[in-house]
Amino acid sequence: MSGDGRFAVTVYAGSRTRARAEHLSLAAELGSAIAKRGWVLVYGGSNVGLMGACADAALRAGGRVEGVILDSFSRVAHHGLHVLDVVGDMRSRKAGLARRGDAFVALPGGFGTLEEVSEILVERQLRFHAKPLVLLNADGFWDPLLALFARMTEAELLAPEHAGVIRVVASVSGVLEAIEAAPGEPAPPSVSKW
Repeated sequence: MSGDGRFAVTVYAGSRTRARAEHLSLAAELGSAIAKRGWVLVYGGSNVGLMGACADAALRAGGRVEGVILDSFSRVAHHGLHVLDVVGDMRSRKAGLARRGDAFVALPGGFGTLEEVSEILVERQLRFHAKPLVLLNADGFWDPLLALFARMTEAELLAPEHAGVIRVVASVSGVLEAIEAAPGEPAPPSVSKW
């Protein structure tokens, strides 16, 4: 839950300033859609890249935005947020983002986005939570990762039931539908990791 008790969506996204225009537009569309639903946007606290585009759009749409950023990234911190927690290490940052989220969405991003998604995915696999995790796979951005999941499953290193705990959608409307369909969703199947 967010700081004000409303339903919150944690969005993981890239922060590179060289992000493609279509990805920036996608991030802005998602931020605006989250705000228009009355949900709180939680994200990494930056004012640049997809992160900044998502936050700016949510704020323009009248939404509440909360960020968690590393103190070493203070030069790119977004100072127009309702809440901005500045933390000293990545573990605290990821924990803050995870704790606030009632649902998780991954936009295109780099290593940081991949790490954050992986951590939430493993926590769901291990039944630490049953919160929805949605991969926004616009224009096939995440196809190589999905192919890796299929390869893991084929090699019997990943149970098919666990491969299915992440929702894959191609549009912002698909993200909203996946999140709205998820409340009351049971925890992942009780299939042994081993």
